[in-house]
Amino acid sequence: MSQYELLTAPILAGTQCNWALLGTLSLQVYKFHICFQKERAWIRCIVYSIFLMQAAETAITSHFAFSLLVMNWGDPTIFVKLPWSSLATPIFTGITSAMVQCFFAWRIYILKGENMVYRIVAGAIVMLAWMQSLAAIISDAKFAVTTEVAELENLVKGVKVWLVGSAVADVVIALTMIVILSEFRRKTPWKRTDSLITKLIYNTIETGAITSVLAICDVSLFILFPENNLHQTFAFMLGKVYANVLMVTLNARAISGTPSGLGRSNNCSGDRGDANNHELDWRGTNTNAKGPRTVHISTVTEVTHDSESDAKVYSPGAGV
Repeated sequence: MSQYELLTAPILAGTQCNWALLGTLSLQVYKFHICFQKERAWIRCIVYSIFLMQAAETAITSHFAFSLLVMNWGDPTIFVKLPWSSLATPIFTGITSAMVQCFFAWRIYILKGENMVYRIVAGAIVMLAWMQSLAAIISDAKFAVTTEVAELENLVKGVKVWLVGSAVADVVIALTMIVILSEFRRKTPWKRTDSLITKLIYNTIETGAITSVLAICDVSLFILFPENNLHQTFAFMLGKVYANVLMVTLNARAISGTPSGLGRSNNCSGDRGDANNHELDWRGTNTNAKGPRTVHISTVTEVTHDSESDAKVYSPGAGV
């Protein structure tokens, strides 16, 4: 094996994964744009801002890969002083992950904000989110002074705070949402709603696990193998995974219908993008009133003139 393969191969793999995840993110954002045209302005701002940041990050990291693998192919000095485009990943990933984690903190507050414990948890998540984001930005700024690989040894502490802090925030979010959804599940008298909340619990575990595992793999490889770029594959993917987790969570409110009847919802089209029609709403019942909040349950019936079907009945959803 060439001594440079572990320096170049992770960059190539990471760039390919980055582009693939950008494609998935583009589809998710398009679905959100069609189905949720009347979503809250600040949520739409977060979605489109993250998409633009991640598109820019893909372009810049592609320049980084092009510089190493094409423009300077065969020149080992490129691995001593990296190009400016190597600085993109920590900044964009740190900001994206913080925005996504703050969104989930708001989600926890909306669902159980009347409980002081959950308020404290939501506040702790916000603090962790911006702590890890600032650690990423500061570490990147220090590296930007020279962009020399030898300086990476001095940034280990900052990278640890960034990635470990991000993983801890993801675990706290996942565990808190599991507890909240489990409480709703115990209280609901409807079997179909119980099934839906169970699926949301599984989704919470999966999305929380994937971001945590990627962050842990990234920081572990960065610390254990500082002489190569194995960690770069995970680093290139992390920001896109956070963005896709957010979009999957938002778009889950418009689950497409299935023949088996396991889950049906709105028919998303350009002329029906009304957030008020969505089965899975973020609001709790009586959000302006004091007292415990409950899951918003709704059943939507759509009557059509299709000769093969007299009516389409949509299943209830849970506001999470």
